[in-house]
This record gives sequence, structure tokens and C-alpha cells, in this order.
Amino acid sequence: MTPSSDDTAVLSVVLDGRDDTLADELAKAAPRRWWNRGTLVLGAFALLLGGFLGGLEVQKHYGTGTAATTGRAGTRTGGFPGGAFGGGAAPTATAPAAAEPTTGKVKLVNGTTVYVEKADGEVVTVRTGAGTTVQSATKGKLKDLKAGDTVSVQGTADTEGTVTATTVTESKG
Repeated sequence: MTPSSDDTAVLSVVLDGRDDTLADELAKAAPRRWWNRGTLVLGAFALLLGGFLGGLEVQKHYGTGTAATTGRAGTRTGGFPGGAFGGGAAPTATAPAAAEPTTGKVKLVNGTTVYVEKADGEVVTVRTGAGTTVQSATKGKLKDLKAGDTVSVQGTADTEGTVTATTVTESKG
């Protein structure tokens, strides 16, 4: 047969004198297994590296690890929001300041806002609300506070240092 101008051509299989069958030729041409021991080791290394880099990103996002803290009723918090995993520090963006009382003299009472001057001279803005308890020797009201009174404020501070009060206690003396 002579080649024609047609794009298809018939190729003859040269068997080199061997008695191979079509099944043997197909088995030789079959795709090989895509994985071997080297591929498995490389894949395991890639997974470990990915886990390490992912851990670095989580640490960067949630801060450096510190000792776990104890929240209400002895629940363990820290690591992730809600204390899902133990250890680490709670996220600083969502964690309120510690509930340390703010103690000082009342500088001014303006509506529901009290300005308290601490011993170091810093003036702290204190927001009060319907849930704020004002105490003196007996339970009092916000209007009972006067400039010059010494108070201890219990509540949480925001990033600007303004305290949202839960309790304002007047100290006599």
C-alpha cells in the first residue's frame, strides 16, 4: 500500500520476531501506578509542613501562648474564642480587660457618666446604666455621688480605658 494524501496512515506493528500478543502489548502500554514510596514520603512531609505553617498563622492571629486562665465557675478559657481548646491566651480583640476595681475620687457626675480620678492623677470615664449598682453604707443612687467622694468601680474597660460599671461603691472616710 502506498501512502496517500490522506492524513491517516496504517502503522504496522513490528514484533521483532517475538510471539507477543495484543494483550501483552496493551499491558506494557498501560499506565503505571502514580504513587510509590517516595511520593508517599513527600506527601507526608507536605502535610506536616502545612500543619506547622497553619499553626504559625493561628498563633499570629490569636497571639502568643501563655498560661491558661480560669473564667467563671472554673471553666478553662484561652487558646480560641470560647475556650474551645485549652492553653494560650484569649484573643485580645474580643477579651475585655480584667475586672480590677478602679478606685479614686469622683471628679464629676454628668448624667449617667462618672469621672473618677485615680491616685496617680489619671481620670477614668465610667459609664453607668440601669444594671449598675451604687452602694454606700447603704444601697444608694447615682445622684448620691458627689465630687470628692472616694469610690471603687467594678466593671470592664474597653480599649480606650472607659469602664462600663457593674458596681460603684462609695468609701466613707
